[in-house]
Amino acid sequence: MSDMFLEIIELDDGQIALRRADSTDEPIMRISFSDDVKQQLDDECIDVAKVMLTAGIHMISDLSVKASEKANKQTPRLDTDLENDVDFENEDRIIH
Repeated sequence: MSDMFLEIIELDDGQIALRRADSTDEPIMRISFSDDVKQQLDDECIDVAKVMLTAGIHMISDLSVKASEKANKQTPRLDTDLENDVDFENEDRIIH
């Protein structure tokens, strides 16, 4: 498997994004700060975004490893009606 090189960029609208270094396609992840937070962080927005993006990359990697391990064990998946009935894409998720 070839290595994927990523780059952190600042978009025209001020968002900070992560994308493949060899592509101009849609970014993989985006971070946007409110004007108040930008003012509080001053020039540190990029550094804060780097930490956030790095944490996201590590989490995705960990989830990928777990999914691979689970697939290798070939454990049967229990489907629930809840997964099929709830439309999470059209609602904000509250995480706290």
